[in-house]
Amino acid sequence: MAATSVRSTMPERPSRDRVAGARMARRLGIGLLAVFLGLGAINAFGVRSDRVSASGGGYELTVTYAAMSRPGLATPWDVEVRHPGGFDGPITIATTGDYMDMFDENGLDPDPSSATATEDLIIWEFEPPDGDTLTVSFDARLEPAVQSGRSGRTSVLVDGRTVVRVAYTTRVMP
Repeated sequence: MAATSVRSTMPERPSRDRVAGARMARRLGIGLLAVFLGLGAINAFGVRSDRVSASGGGYELTVTYAAMSRPGLATPWDVEVRHPGGFDGPITIATTGDYMDMFDENGLDPDPSSATATEDLIIWEFEPPDGDTLTVSFDARLEPAVQSGRSGRTSVLVDGRTVVRVAYTTRVMP
């Protein structure tokens, strides 16, 4: 009878270097996951607001906007226009249409008395408020499909010309 060769089905034992490398990779992966979860727990990936202001033509313009946001989150955008001594007539505010396209709008408060759009801008006209400050609040969330940020500009227009303008950028995180 011929001798038969027996072959083991047990895998070969990995080398110590391979075991140590695999252990280090697991530890590194778990550490990165813990850092990511920790940053999420302190809302590092949430909405971050910022403010930009400018003065010109007797007007002060301040826009509060999201410097950073994520798709689907409520995202601030507010405009404050000051004119010492009050307003003589309607206040016209123009904003970059491409920037506003990032939002799923729930409302604008107060409602503009008129709204128009050009190729690049959304232009709102508001009735003058009592006092010397108009505050416009935009209730919106970032569209879920928006995956990259955009830059915007907001201006106060008097007789169709810009008297003061601010620029800002919203970054979108995954």
